[in-house]
Amino acid sequence: MSNTQLKDIIGQAMRLNMKYYSGLFDVTKDYLKALQGLAEQGVAQDTPAKPAPPQPAAPAIQPLILAAPAGKVATASFAVTNSTGQEVAADPELSENLKAAGVKAEPTGRMVGKGEDVVFTLKGKPTGKMKLDQDLHGTVSIRPFGDRDIPVVLRRLPPAAKAKAKTP
Repeated sequence: MSNTQLKDIIGQAMRLNMKYYSGLFDVTKDYLKALQGLAEQGVAQDTPAKPAPPQPAAPAIQPLILAAPAGKVATASFAVTNSTGQEVAADPELSENLKAAGVKAEPTGRMVGKGEDVVFTLKGKPTGKMKLDQDLHGTVSIRPFGDRDIPVVLRRLPPAAKAKAKTP
């Protein structure tokens, strides 16, 4: 065997070894990548579900204040939007204690088209029997628009101060 032939054989063996280890490297890399994917899937399935982030609390509804001196009419208005997707009859429902105190809601039995806004007005007349420092609490709701109750406060204010006549 000549020196040149020996060099050719060793060169081919080296190229063959390089090809072998290159292929082995690629297969190992693909294997490890697939193994990593399986491990991540397994971790994702075994990990207890994270609790859902807490929903923000519904904003507190500010009460409607019906405030006037005894015998005077107090009014407060509120608007609602019909998001039910159909026309509905909107009739405000007052809590029993507000009804007993003579509070009324207007308009009643109004047909409200889908997407339409409507404004309701509450009217109440505080009596002289009501204490100045004690409020009457109740609610009003429009059931077809959801089960949200709007707080209402009927309050008796002190009588208006009389203006003094100026002396010339």
